[in-house]
Amino acid sequence: MIRTALLGVLLVATVAPAAVLDMTALGQGTLATAQGATGASVNEASFGVSGRRGAATFQTVNGAGTATVEIQQTCVQSGGASTSWVSLANTSTTLAVGGGLVTITSPGCSYRANVTACTGCSVTVTATSIGK
Repeated sequence: MIRTALLGVLLVATVAPAAVLDMTALGQGTLATAQGATGASVNEASFGVSGRRGAATFQTVNGAGTATVEIQQTCVQSGGASTSWVSLANTSTTLAVGGGLVTITSPGCSYRANVTACTGCSVTVTATSIGK
């Protein structure tokens, strides 16, 4: 019984739900914090479907090693979760220690960051909503 309880605690501790940041209400939100491996950011930024925001910026800062980060978008939801993510053209940024910025005009739907390459990286991505 103790082994079963320990397994349950370990499973609960390793499952971290993604947050959907409502960028129509927030001015800024963090998609990834010190991400040290390839893969999608834990959080996503939702701009709704109206396209009423003037622009969105995605600032990527790599604190160590090297990283390549791209921005992905989806307008598809299934069972309350975003699915069918697509990499956006011209958003891939390769960074040594330093930062980069991608701007998207009239954003709509949801966005996330995807680290496609990481060598000792530590990637933080911040989304900012710029209103009309």
